[in-house]
Amino acid sequence: MTRIHYRKRFLQGLVTALRILISYKIADFLGLFMPMEMKAAYLKKLHGRNASLIRLKALEMKGVMIKVGQFLSSRIDFLPDEYINELSQLQDQVPPHDFQEIRQRIIDELGSAPEVIFSEFEKEPLAAASLGQVHRVVLKDGREAAVKVQYPGIEKIIETDIRMFEVLINLMRGRMGWINLRVLHEEFSRIVRAELDYVQEGRNCERFRQNFSDDERVVIPRVYWEYSRGKVLTLEFVTGIKITECAVIKASGMDCRKLVNLLAETYSRMIFEHGFFHSDPHPGNIFVNEGPTLVFVDFGMVQAISDSTKRNLRRYANAIVENDTSGIIEALGNLGFLIEGADYEAIAHVTQDLIDKYRYSTPEELKSLTIDDIGNEIINIRGVLDNFQVPNYFILLGRTIGMLNGMAYRLNPEVNIIEIGKPYIKEFLAGSRQERIKQAILTIEKKFWNFIDLPSQAEAFLKKANRGELSFKISKAEMRGITGRLTSLTDVMLLVILTVTASSAGLFFALLGNKTPSIIAAGMSLLLGLLSVFRLMRR
Repeated sequence: MTRIHYRKRFLQGLVTALRILISYKIADFLGLFMPMEMKAAYLKKLHGRNASLIRLKALEMKGVMIKVGQFLSSRIDFLPDEYINELSQLQDQVPPHDFQEIRQRIIDELGSAPEVIFSEFEKEPLAAASLGQVHRVVLKDGREAAVKVQYPGIEKIIETDIRMFEVLINLMRGRMGWINLRVLHEEFSRIVRAELDYVQEGRNCERFRQNFSDDERVVIPRVYWEYSRGKVLTLEFVTGIKITECAVIKASGMDCRKLVNLLAETYSRMIFEHGFFHSDPHPGNIFVNEGPTLVFVDFGMVQAISDSTKRNLRRYANAIVENDTSGIIEALGNLGFLIEGADYEAIAHVTQDLIDKYRYSTPEELKSLTIDDIGNEIINIRGVLDNFQVPNYFILLGRTIGMLNGMAYRLNPEVNIIEIGKPYIKEFLAGSRQERIKQAILTIEKKFWNFIDLPSQAEAFLKKANRGELSFKISKAEMRGITGRLTSLTDVMLLVILTVTASSAGLFFALLGNKTPSIIAAGMSLLLGLLSVFRLMRR
């Protein structure tokens, strides 16, 4: 492909994207003068036209455009049906490259022609994707295998597409709401470039195979390294039913509900147990066999969750449980959700308001919140949204969960994948025994210093009362919580008084030289002190 062709590709993609964006801007304007039914019908037709345009351009341009289309096709949970129906065809309609190009790539990478290296080599590909295509082969020892071959010249096409999206994002001023599109582009670029390294993909495959070596319900193919290089990857041949073909799955006697459960459990293990997950769960990469069993292929797009990220996620969860505003903000900062130069004071104020409003709400009250209630809360915090960003590592996680949710909904709309993952989430947030002990010590320390600071807080409170500067606004839920807290605080104060009394008695007897009464009093002081701390932590 010449430089002129790359320039044409760049402009073609840019014009297509702008054409779609402008069409929706025009629709928004025209919608102001249309009745609701007419506007809905107009948007339905527009969705269909734009979805068809994306599909046709993706098939024509290939490269990253196909990847974008495949991702959108999996978002059944929020995209209109017109997009899902049209873009789902990209899972099967990617045209293969000419066999002579593939043959030459194998010669360049493995040093010989495919007919020399393998006993059999099927020229017709099993599947064609955005970066390469897969052929069935038979090794010299009779084992079946699948050879994934990267398209010649795809590296240059990828760089052209990345540059095209960069220009488009700059035209949108780098943001879409509170989403930093430049961060999104940076992460997407990193991921696509990493997918070009088939040696790394082979290592990823082996890591998944090791992680699930104890679960026969999850099948990961083995890597044949003697037939693999940077642009050619040879894996054990595996088969199955595409996971979205629910009619075929049911006809084979499998239960779609059980299948969704297995899918959610498998990804829960990847994310919360292994900290390493397959982040491209579109229908062409996951197959099903009797059992049910899940068969994974294509390990180019993966994400690891670092130990520091795990620790900060646990700190964030603990801070929420403890109603610790500063802890919440610190954890969000460490996780990368706050931009450089963020207004921490404004974020703290909004966070504390939300905590104060909902900390005493019962589960029933939280469940009864309406869309309007949630919308009002978003309006209330809109002033601080510009302080937030989605960090790079979180983009793939959000994308993966979104794709899984869409896939699960298609299989069985009644199953909630978050509910299935709850036991794994709870175990993850609990952390190791050592981490739990460390967190308990930090909590005790914080509660202790809060208790020590009570006299100065009380003095400030009384001064405000004397000046007539106090005002109160208490909801029913907060009143129930305050009543419980006052009762708890009374118990704590009584225990503290008894602790001090026992300590004084122990000191008194020690000064008199009475060893036994002194030891008994000291023991009582220690016991009462521990009870005080325990009750304080339960507040």
